[in-house]
Amino acid sequence: MTHLTKHVVLAIAALMLLPVPAPAQQERDMIEVLRAQINTDRQAVVAMNMELSEKQSEAFWPVYKKYHQDRDGLMDERVKLLIEFRDNQVGMTAAQAKQILDDALKLEKQINDLKRKYVSDFEKVLGPRHTLRYYQIENKLDTIINYELASVVPLRE
Repeated sequence: MTHLTKHVVLAIAALMLLPVPAPAQQERDMIEVLRAQINTDRQAVVAMNMELSEKQSEAFWPVYKKYHQDRDGLMDERVKLLIEFRDNQVGMTAAQAKQILDDALKLEKQINDLKRKYVSDFEKVLGPRHTLRYYQIENKLDTIINYELASVVPLRE
């Protein structure tokens, strides 16, 4: 298990295993601390695997940071959905289930739209081949996180 994955598992487990909903501010504070650590770890993994020249690096990191700032809002929505699922799992109505599913699908589309939006920005500073490599790295990191989320979030009964 990678360092990044350990932080993600602990974060999700902490949020999902709370017996009663934590106060909203406490959850937001926890999310911010965990996001900062995950983003630091994620950036380190990207840096190790991109093999950028100094010129590419100077151009890449501002685009990367802007992309992740935009992405953070979507990740907040994802956490809210997981918390909503946790809080409503027992006794979930059909309407709640439908709304959670609709929101999750809408969020996935927004995440993909954001990825698509940034392709040209990354290609301007990296070229198509390095942009593909970057998206592969991001996809692998997202897959690790999604795998860990799947192991922590129970199936709806």
